Amino acid sequence: MAEECLVISLILGALIIGFFRANRKNWGLAVLPLGFVPFITGIVLFIIGKFFKYEYGFVLPMVLIVASLFISCVWIGIACWILIKTKRMRIYYLIASIGFVFILSLIMLLKFYYAVPVPTV
Repeated sequence: MAEECLVISLILGALIIGFFRANRKNWGLAVLPLGFVPFITGIVLFIIGKFFKYEYGFVLPMVLIVASLFISCVWIGIACWILIKTKRMRIYYLIASIGFVFILSLIMLLKFYYAVPVPTV
């Protein structure tokens, strides 16, 4: 799952670079918090899995995803009030961004939940 998270982060990174190259720096900064959850989850799980050879269960990814979801939602709220000028665009940005991050986090949590083997007695 770490590889999928990093691919999502790379796609959003390409989108951010595209906004910056098109001189749309505000939108590039507004898209930045969308990639926080998959980037943090992917990097931490990749490092733990590949370098430390640690077999993690469901608790570590759950804590990572929920903590990064909280940070991302706060970051989205701050970016909304600083970067977006009109009230109507703020509402759309908040709904779309927090909805995207929440659904992505939910999908990742379900993926990790069903990927962990159930111990047999």
